[in-house]
Amino acid sequence: MTPPKKLVEINEVLHIITYPKNVAEIGVARSKKLTELGIKGIYDYGPLFVEGLRVLGKGHSSIVLLAKHESIGDVAVKIRRTDSKKDSLFREGYLMTLDRFGVMPKVHYFDDDLIIMEFIDGVTLGKYLRTNDVKGATLLKLIMNVLTAAYKLDLNLIDHLELANPYKHIFILKDMEVKIIDFESAKVSENPCNLCRIVSYLTNLLRISKQSNMEVMLKKYKSGCRDSFQDILTSLTSVMAQLNGISV
Repeated sequence: MTPPKKLVEINEVLHIITYPKNVAEIGVARSKKLTELGIKGIYDYGPLFVEGLRVLGKGHSSIVLLAKHESIGDVAVKIRRTDSKKDSLFREGYLMTLDRFGVMPKVHYFDDDLIIMEFIDGVTLGKYLRTNDVKGATLLKLIMNVLTAAYKLDLNLIDHLELANPYKHIFILKDMEVKIIDFESAKVSENPCNLCRIVSYLTNLLRISKQSNMEVMLKKYKSGCRDSFQDILTSLTSVMAQLNGISV
């Protein structure tokens, strides 16, 4: 059972918003900025504990908190760590605003130190597969949705670069809607191939051997022919359907 959310005032978590160095001057400035942007408090909520507070995520360059916004409601706030080797979150926030197909969290605000964005209320692909008895038509739908999300990310001309092992970067929401997160290493590309990485990951995970025609279709897709996506989707789902004894 998920623990209830507990709202904490911003000035009570200055050590978190300046993690890990706990610099008072930076804490005051960030607290003021968050308040001006409409953040009413930080929730003690998430799968990880950081210095007494539950948080949504913690990486090498940032920490992600669940917060309450005065008009939007629950939002995720990504805050640059005070020991981060990256000097800004601006580029990541900007890249996320380029999403035309709704596969990334919606960004409400970003600057060098903060990204305020849509809270993705779901579970990672890895956890979803571990904790749910996903098979048959349900598994087929899930795979189709994941492939489609990767394809849409390609259409956004954004290369994620970390989807070769996407278990923690892909979130599954209600009705198996798919969102992709974590764009710290991403870049704009004329010909990204997020789909190729996902296909490779899924074929290995599900122990499906790539057929020669799949290799040809992926090579065609990599060359920039996005029309081959439907062929890739049909081929992979057809193989999966045969293995699961269902019709498509």
